[in-house]
Amino acid sequence: MNVLFINPKTEIYSRSVTAPLGLLSIASFLQAKGFSVRIFDRTVQKRTLEEVLAEFEPELVGISLVSYYQYHDACDLSRRLRARGTQVIWGGALASCLPQAVLNTGLLDAISIGEGEQTWLELATAKQKGQSDLTGIKGLALRDADGKMFFTAQREFVDLATLPDIDWSLVEVEKYFQTTYGCKRMLYLYAAKGCPFNCAFCYNKEFHRCTYRKRPMDSLLREIKYLVQNHGMDGVYFADELFCRNVKEMHETCDALQSLGLNFVWGGQTRIGIFKEEDFRYMFNAGCRWIFFGVESGSKRMLKQMNKRIDYDKIEQTFAACQSAGIVAIGSLIIGLPGETEADARETVALIERLHTPLINLNYYMVVPGSDYHQQLLEEGKYPVIEDVEEFNKYFSMQQKLLDNYSDLPAIDMKVIRAVYMWRSFRTNDLNVGGERFSFTKKVITDALKSVKTGDLKGFIISSWDAGLEFLRTFYYAHFYRKVKQKYGIR
Repeated sequence: MNVLFINPKTEIYSRSVTAPLGLLSIASFLQAKGFSVRIFDRTVQKRTLEEVLAEFEPELVGISLVSYYQYHDACDLSRRLRARGTQVIWGGALASCLPQAVLNTGLLDAISIGEGEQTWLELATAKQKGQSDLTGIKGLALRDADGKMFFTAQREFVDLATLPDIDWSLVEVEKYFQTTYGCKRMLYLYAAKGCPFNCAFCYNKEFHRCTYRKRPMDSLLREIKYLVQNHGMDGVYFADELFCRNVKEMHETCDALQSLGLNFVWGGQTRIGIFKEEDFRYMFNAGCRWIFFGVESGSKRMLKQMNKRIDYDKIEQTFAACQSAGIVAIGSLIIGLPGETEADARETVALIERLHTPLINLNYYMVVPGSDYHQQLLEEGKYPVIEDVEEFNKYFSMQQKLLDNYSDLPAIDMKVIRAVYMWRSFRTNDLNVGGERFSFTKKVITDALKSVKTGDLKGFIISSWDAGLEFLRTFYYAHFYRKVKQKYGIR
């Protein structure tokens, strides 16, 4: 039986596209179980749906909805598929977090909630046997005869050791390569799933249920070896929510990566306070060239409120130790958190200035469905129950424009603070990465050009216009609000 998985095209391309790891894992799993599987990634492929259907003739189609910017294409695809009588199931992070709103479109048969490998095996098996009743399959959101949504039993997490190696022949690998610190052909891979922590702004509690699972090392090493030797991959960005929980796991991972004897560098995301300078040096010697730290705020009050659970006194120590070891330290922070005050923001700015890193990723707070903050705002009547995906986009857009502000900060202050650090990061040139020079400005421009070229003409124009406006807004707010910068102690 033929099963087709689709990654819808994105309306606005703000960064380079990445390989659809979730779809690759599910497709590889079904393929290993004897099903005929294909992936149609509309973010990089120029083929039409009709061409794919004529060639492959799927009986079951899965559509991944990760971002709202994929929503309209997903709806259009579903409409055309259902007109042909094809069964359509949606999945992905956004569909899992907004099941009611997605089902209300009336354009799909069910939603696969959370991880989909075992759920999709049972869906494909049921389809193959001609079974139309899906209520016995765990991990689904369905509608009853009256149109009311209900969930089947919660799906247990799959044992990652039972999954086959990812079959990268299902996609065009070269189309996902990116330039980053110390490499020019980097891919996102994963070594673990989930996170044991529960930050109030994050969807981890809903999607991963605060569970951390390591992928079998042998499978990861085979994947890296294949991609380096067959496609020339020279960099790996571990897409894990948390790269290694402790020093022991880090040593085991670094030793395993070094054992391959291959020429590639890597990086990932980890927590403040886990590693010391000698640990970062161990990682550098194993090929690590960048680490992304989720700091989130410089205010102890806000860190406590968001349940971040990091040692504040180790933030600066960690950044200094990482940089001393030769690894690029990237700081991620949020401004405009619920209840955040000007005093909190000043503490965040003061911390950023003390970190002495040229790379700060400072974002506005956005409500993430399924997070603790989301539930809090619902209970306080500050955020509506979303029953329509377009309504979600309305509130998402309002937050982007700071028209829907849950903090006590003036919108203009947030725009200026964010713009200052975006501009500084953009202007960062000639970073020393493993003894080589690296230009972040060149990377940003290269990624932007590559991303807009992946879309159609309309997407290219929209993305180019959007990127140009963002550049001008950033320059303007970063340079023409001296009093705001003085208020927060920005140098």
